[in-house]
Amino acid sequence: MYVNDIIEVKRIGLGGVEMFVRRNTKYIEGGDYLKNPNHIIKEELADILKARNPKDRLDLRNAEFVSMDLSGWDLSNCDFSDASFIDMTMDGVNLDNCIMQSAWFSGKNSLRGAKMTNSSLREVGFRYVDLTNADISGSDIYCSILEKAVLDGIVHDEKTEWFEMKCPPEGTAFIAWKCCIDLRVVQLLIPKDAKRVMATLETGRVNRAKVLSIKSVDETESYDWAQSTVDQDFFYYTGKYVEPSNGFQEDRWMDSSQGLHFFLEREQCIKYATV
Repeated sequence: MYVNDIIEVKRIGLGGVEMFVRRNTKYIEGGDYLKNPNHIIKEELADILKARNPKDRLDLRNAEFVSMDLSGWDLSNCDFSDASFIDMTMDGVNLDNCIMQSAWFSGKNSLRGAKMTNSSLREVGFRYVDLTNADISGSDIYCSILEKAVLDGIVHDEKTEWFEMKCPPEGTAFIAWKCCIDLRVVQLLIPKDAKRVMATLETGRVNRAKVLSIKSVDETESYDWAQSTVDQDFFYYTGKYVEPSNGFQEDRWMDSSQGLHFFLEREQCIKYATV
């Protein structure tokens, strides 16, 4: 049975912009692989690891791995940038000091107890991956997708970047920003009792906010109202409280979902709206 033109949705850069990435991978059910020069089979990978100089970072950029059991393997100090992992079992694998930027996991993948410490995990697609008891201490997970991933017992520390939410915790009010149609910049007060979530980006979502001001980008003009760029029936009015018309998704990893979306800095929302 052939699996053709696997399509994934991938987030790139500031604000979680989503784009479609078509992977023209073809393989037969059971793991026999066809037509991808970057595909590496298990035996080949074992030979590559055996021949490597452990002091040098092994270049495995753009490689593709399909239906392998690499549980317990030492894959430390490798560059897996833009690599693809499809239906992989990698429980207890050592991925310490690796670069995995924009790597992508598709299908059913298990990294239970994996050691992914001191690594660049930026923009990695971990959707649906089992990361039970995985260790990401000292790693950077900016813009990584953890939607529907299994995160029970995941280990992180104060050096793990972007795992903890950047906004103040519930019980603390803060200022947030968003851009609306015609580049009207809305300043929001997030009250202390508002629910708030953030994933691995500068953006977040809340269930309630007060509109403090609406101004032009250069702050020379003020407005009484602004119209949402997503829902053209939704408006922000200066001095009024607003709540999302479609409810609020409390799962922080469901980044592009229900809630009032915001940026923590005015410059961030302007940059997102004008790129």
